[in-house]
Amino acid sequence: MLTEWLTYLTTDCSTQARRLGYLRESIGIRSRYRRCKPAWQAHLENSRSALLDSLHACHSFRTALVFGSGLLLDIPLADLAKRFENVWLVDIVHLPEVRRAARRYANVRCISLDVTGFLDRLDAISVNNLDLPTPTIFLADQAVDWVASVNLLSQLPLLPQDWLRKSFPEINEAVLEEWGTRLMRQHLDYLAAFAAPACLIADMEQTTYGQDGDVVEQADFAAKLGLVQQTLAQWRWDIAPPGEIAPGIGRFHQVAVFTVN
Repeated sequence: MLTEWLTYLTTDCSTQARRLGYLRESIGIRSRYRRCKPAWQAHLENSRSALLDSLHACHSFRTALVFGSGLLLDIPLADLAKRFENVWLVDIVHLPEVRRAARRYANVRCISLDVTGFLDRLDAISVNNLDLPTPTIFLADQAVDWVASVNLLSQLPLLPQDWLRKSFPEINEAVLEEWGTRLMRQHLDYLAAFAAPACLIADMEQTTYGQDGDVVEQADFAAKLGLVQQTLAQWRWDIAPPGEIAPGIGRFHQVAVFTVN
């Protein structure tokens, strides 16, 4: 607990990121990884391998752009730094150990950015004005030769939706759900707008199950987002073994790899 508290106090991140819980979430993911490391290992290895395999689509290796770099657990940073002239790690929060890891490579840069644009729009958001601007950052940079979105897509709406529920108790849950779907689709459109090849690693399904194995809740992101194109690889990620969420309750994701461009 002391380590988590010190990290919360010393991490360099925006006021908005703290306000919406992104820093707390990042610290929480680190703690869960430490508790669930054996259950996560195959997923992390599969993610790193998929990213490296996708590099075969590259014709040049100037700048690699990684959305959702997180704790770098699923990012083959050393390999990317060796292959590319520049590696840009994009996330809302970069914990101190992530920045230390990036500083080992002269060509790696941490960029603090909310790719949805939600944090920049907080003061303008209302129940009747939930639209977010179409992201365009990095699109004009002709040196970007490879793009990756890593285990990020299904997470994009979660904290913004929580903030909207608290800020506007009258908001309709169906409206909020549809807004979250639009946020994810906007991210897919953004990846497709790059001239460079883009690798997407994302949840297809999320399944919460009980002690007897019966499904308690299931979310089908593939159906919601129309992800019908052929996947390059799929695997199960036991993100929360039984007891991690609640006594007798577990959760796993079905993860898939897509080529967007």
